Amino acid sequence: MRLTRAGIGIAIAGLVCFVIGRLFGTVEMHLLAGMCVAALVAAALYTALSSLDLAVGRVATPTRLRAGTPARIDLSLRNKGRRRTPVLRVDDQLGGERGASLLLASINRQDTAQIAYRLPTNRRGEHKVGPLDLTLGDPLGLTSSTVRASGQVRLVVHAELMDLGVLHATAGHDPTADLQPIRALATGGDEFFALRPYVVGDELKRVHWKSSARTGELVVRQDERPRTGRVTVVLDRRHESFDEQGFDRACSAAVSCLYAAWRGDDALRFVTTSPGSVSDIRSRQELDAVDEQLALLETTSAASLVRTVDEISRVARGGTMVIITGHPNADLVNALERARRTFGVVVPVACHQNDFEAPAGTLFHDGLDGTDFAEEWRSVVTGVGTR
Repeated sequence: MRLTRAGIGIAIAGLVCFVIGRLFGTVEMHLLAGMCVAALVAAALYTALSSLDLAVGRVATPTRLRAGTPARIDLSLRNKGRRRTPVLRVDDQLGGERGASLLLASINRQDTAQIAYRLPTNRRGEHKVGPLDLTLGDPLGLTSSTVRASGQVRLVVHAELMDLGVLHATAGHDPTADLQPIRALATGGDEFFALRPYVVGDELKRVHWKSSARTGELVVRQDERPRTGRVTVVLDRRHESFDEQGFDRACSAAVSCLYAAWRGDDALRFVTTSPGSVSDIRSRQELDAVDEQLALLETTSAASLVRTVDEISRVARGGTMVIITGHPNADLVNALERARRTFGVVVPVACHQNDFEAPAGTLFHDGLDGTDFAEEWRSVVTGVGTR
């Protein structure tokens, strides 16, 4: 329990009245000092005797948070005590700083209060939400006591997802594309292949109702869909290529390209410039896993973009390659020329402000005012990759 600013003011006023009363022998000053002391004692007793017995629930929505989109926190408090709670102040922190502070009206016994507030999520990555503190006080506002209702919880903010349309692999057959298993969430096709459990996002028209009625669970048709190309997204993780904001933009560009390519239904591969970081994405679950990876990914010094591009170019035979970096340099220009000998289209994306001329065909996602990466992408790239 502690004194509030008003309580400290009353304490000082009482002390001043007492001193003046002693110096001048004024009874009225002694009475005022006694009233101040009585108010403080009553406030302290009220706060000390007030108790909270609350069941607290806290849920963040949406379940997949994106940078730049505020997180909605739904808080429920159920009064399990025998009497009505006092007015409470709710303080919830984000990353060690105050994120939300609001007053909550009294809750009758056995009743539940529902409140919602928003926390800013400006940066991708893992954030700590909380602790959640409840502060109660006396009616005069002279004293207060803080109760920790909930500790810290982990909140993962994913990279911003931009609408880049649908990205198809260009002409040029990748010999390994058709060897990949059929996607678990393919939404179209010409030839019946199998039945599989329903997954959120499937079209209802693909539900096989007879089998669903027989098994008691929703199942959908999975149709075979031939794929003749591959989209490869390469993310540069070199520390010297980015600042923090630049790498956040690079992760945003990478996840946006992956979702655009996923809608194109070609074979999809995600590569980063750290050793052994090649991911063939064959299902929506694998795509979500890469999305989660991009939310927590950091830069590294043990990486080489040129070597990564050359290694991929040696085994590929066509398709589309998207290279996302910060500072395109002269060595990368030469690697791009070599990559264009095997890939149908190579699209470099620069996510950091550059002081020199970038390679031909570079798209910029450098955060400068007046530039719209999604619009530029749709106008330049989406039309190139259509079959």
